[in-house]
Amino acid sequence: MKRIIQVFLLVALISLAVGPVSAGKIKIVASTPDIKDMVLNICGDDVEVQSLMSGVENHHAVPLKPSFLVALSRCDVLIVNGLEYEHAFLPGALMSINNPDVKKGASHYIDTSKYIRPCEIPDKIDLSLGDLHPLGGPHIHIEPGNGILMCKVIYEEMIRLYPENKDKWKTAYETYIKRIYVKMKELQEYVKGTEGLKVVFYHPGWEYLTDRFGWKKVSYVESRAGIPPTPKHISQLTKTVRNENCKLLAIETCYSLKIPNYVAKKTGAKVISIPHHVNAMPGCETYIDFIDTLVRKIADIGREVSIEREGYGNGERKRQRKRKKRRQE
Repeated sequence: MKRIIQVFLLVALISLAVGPVSAGKIKIVASTPDIKDMVLNICGDDVEVQSLMSGVENHHAVPLKPSFLVALSRCDVLIVNGLEYEHAFLPGALMSINNPDVKKGASHYIDTSKYIRPCEIPDKIDLSLGDLHPLGGPHIHIEPGNGILMCKVIYEEMIRLYPENKDKWKTAYETYIKRIYVKMKELQEYVKGTEGLKVVFYHPGWEYLTDRFGWKKVSYVESRAGIPPTPKHISQLTKTVRNENCKLLAIETCYSLKIPNYVAKKTGAKVISIPHHVNAMPGCETYIDFIDTLVRKIADIGREVSIEREGYGNGERKRQRKRKKRRQE
């Protein structure tokens, strides 16, 4: 622990001395790999982008690393998800650097949630009970329509800061959001037949996705964001899954499957792992690939479990009729 503290103090002193560095390419720090991919598609070779998150982590548990301080001290622009998604690691890092332009609310601090209408806004805020989403669900990137709005913010703010690149970035921006839009329409066709699919996720904030693709969010494994489920909540969740005839528990890769598997065993539902970020699992190296993988995995297994349940139901009804006939005889 003493060694860790010494390292942090050393990096903090270096960052205070160095300050921002701007030479050659525009140096951008993105809070997530999803934002990094968006920026690269819009701004191309004019930028050098570093993501603080790798994509495999639980965003509530990202450790504040010395490398974050160095990157933030030297960057020209900081681009974040917003809605306090980065609460675990970014505020402390920004307090430790001498780069006022990228502090929250400053000229080179870009918040991609600007045009988002948050879902799941809590009626009552009580941080002691684990309300880690006080502004609503911050997982805005999981829905492609939101992804387009995030790109809009990135483009508008980057041309505000670097107007000389407007014409070049406009072409790239329009091409990229068209690709996201085409993918969204393709996936809306792909999921046809799964409308009304009932799903349990692990961590709150998934209504963006279920609303877009016509699915129904039944509940969450967590009773509150960031708080492990209690035995009472697990018992209630099991009853809810059974009563709602929910067929699927789609669990983000950063969470344990122990409790979801328990609930599935009790209810006959199926558990699958789903990506929650770019790089969360193989095949998710870009934002569009991430969205494609996420939606197709849920739709594919949704069709499978629906067929299994329908077949089971038909078979059970036949058996009941046979038993009734035998009793009458």
